[in-house]
Amino acid sequence: MRGYSLIELLIALAITAGLGAVSMPLFKQQTESLLLQQASSRWLSYVHQVKAKARRTETNTTAEFVPLGGRANVFGTATESTYSSTSPLIFYGDSGGAAPGHIRIMNENNTVKVIISSKGRVRSCVSHGPSLPGLPLC
Repeated sequence: MRGYSLIELLIALAITAGLGAVSMPLFKQQTESLLLQQASSRWLSYVHQVKAKARRTETNTTAEFVPLGGRANVFGTATESTYSSTSPLIFYGDSGGAAPGHIRIMNENNTVKVIISSKGRVRSCVSHGPSLPGLPLC
């Protein structure tokens, strides 16, 4: 006789299902971490673009935080900011300085901050949770 018996196929299927069940939480955590890194790099890039525009035009430039609206939830990440309509993020064109503050991007496990200093330095770091590849701890 050739082939596999029903018992052998059921055992192989049970082993595969067990491995899949064990790997799903790790896959979910990895996906959430990648989405958090992607969101933080988008914010970092946007803030750098606003700063570059202020330096290029040599005028004060205000960053628009339309998607923030206090707290926005996109793909399982929430975003908060120290900036508001009364105290916006402004880059000063002549000096490259800025209104200091930060943008926090959070999910269930991690918090990443995009920090803007008064001298206009923009950086991102992990402020809470396990470390993420490519992002230093705050």
